[in-house]
Amino acid sequence: MKRAFAVSGSGIFLFTLCVGTVFAQPSGKAIVDNACSACHSIKRVNEANKNAAEWESTLDRMIKKGAKVKPEERAAVLQYLKTLNK
Repeated sequence: MKRAFAVSGSGIFLFTLCVGTVFAQPSGKAIVDNACSACHSIKRVNEANKNAAEWESTLDRMIKKGAKVKPEERAAVLQYLKTLNK
């Protein structure tokens, strides 16, 4: 009985962890779509081939230029942009 409970508890934990990761990406994508498309096409973002440090630098530069990304949204945006690496 204890083993079944432990296994099901572990499964629920892993499911919750995976769902959280999946939902972080769409929110980051929505922010990117809104913030970046104000000045250029999303195609430009999607076709960029940048590593994590380059995305971080680019995001900071775009925020300084007026991209509407709130400080609390920055991590979700970076997480999404890192998925675009080829």
